[in-house]
Amino acid sequence: MSKLFSIGELLIDFQSVGTGGLKETKQFIKNAGGAPANVCVQAVKLGQKAVYLTKVGNDGFGDFLIETLKNEGVDVTFISKSDKYDTSLAFVSFKDGGEREFSFYRKAAADLHFTEEDFKDVEFTAGDILEFGSVALKTEQAKAAHKALIERAEKSGAVICFDPNLRFNLWESKTELKAVVNEFSAYADVIKVGCDELEFLTDLPAEDAVKTCFKGNLKMLLVTDGGKGAKLYLADGRKFICNGYKVKTVDTTGAGDSFFGGIIAQIMQEKLVPATLVNGTTDYKKILDFACKCGAYTTAGYGAIPAMGNKDNIDKAVK
Repeated sequence: MSKLFSIGELLIDFQSVGTGGLKETKQFIKNAGGAPANVCVQAVKLGQKAVYLTKVGNDGFGDFLIETLKNEGVDVTFISKSDKYDTSLAFVSFKDGGEREFSFYRKAAADLHFTEEDFKDVEFTAGDILEFGSVALKTEQAKAAHKALIERAEKSGAVICFDPNLRFNLWESKTELKAVVNEFSAYADVIKVGCDELEFLTDLPAEDAVKTCFKGNLKMLLVTDGGKGAKLYLADGRKFICNGYKVKTVDTTGAGDSFFGGIIAQIMQEKLVPATLVNGTTDYKKILDFACKCGAYTTAGYGAIPAMGNKDNIDKAVK
């Protein structure tokens, strides 16, 4: 059975109790977070095997994160602990409608300082997935670790999946962030991006930007638009649209990650590899619709991982 390998940040989400800004919030609830980790958990809940690759601080927060992923069924063999660096923290407050305000504490984050050596025993096979984002691409050694894994995954016939997941307040400049994302986009077979992110990265309206994206290895582009749904584009020019699903939204945390986890789980279920990602038999509309259901379902609960569902939960609740 193929496996999903996700690499990137693993952090504590301290989420506000009630609505308001960070300035006004007095109480927070602790949850496990980090976009690639959320993707891993959603894929596991949908019946796939997943492995997480990262580093945390040698502290209680790191222990909590490892234990949480392990309890969710994620393989934590390649999560190491650092005595030198800290576990990442994020504080999140909610506004009416589920929109969020973030403050990150990760200048000395362990998940910015993993190396290729930390993952030397990771083995890929054809049909596996390697998924990552941009948040953990801040240091040269972390970028080198990503590139080494991408090269090994490509040689093994794995599918490379990238979610830029832009967090502007984590970078010294938007120019630096754009350069890093464009560099790593060239490696990806599948990219998931928000329509506003796509416009930022290309300096074009989203529909025009799509035409410029299919270069390098890209075979499938997923463009999300919050509650308005998402679009799936293929390298052969086909386009599929889902207008989203109506749910009572309380927290949008992890919705995009659930969506991407839903896409990846179905790619694995269909046993697609880079050479067969674009074909004439796969029901791409069905794949897109179910992924949108995954994202919608997650917004009906608080937190990312605690709010995710399995296929039966999602199909019954989101119609």
